[in-house]
Amino acid sequence: ADRIGYRFKGGQAMQFKPREQPFGAGSDPSNIVDACYPIGSIQIPGGLEPIVLLRDAVSGGGYATIGTVISADLDLIGQLQPNHKAQFVRVTLEQALEARR
Repeated sequence: ADRIGYRFKGGQAMQFKPREQPFGAGSDPSNIVDACYPIGSIQIPGGLEPIVLLRDAVSGGGYATIGTVISADLDLIGQLQPNHKAQFVRVTLEQALEARR
């Protein structure tokens, strides 16, 4: 981990349906046409090892994004020790706003 991103290892691989790739997307089924990435985006290149983009990360690219870490938890991601287990939990907009207080 650094100020660019945090890569999680292990877990279950995501399976993407084979499809005809749109113009501008890479050849892997997990690739998309370039899109913007907000801070905290959770990328899954190749469906393996999620990467959380932190404050100094790139702002765009062609990997699928499955969610975003809420701003209240971003600093916690940066402080995780290697091989620490973590779990992503879905929250509502209201819960995310409440967590910032």
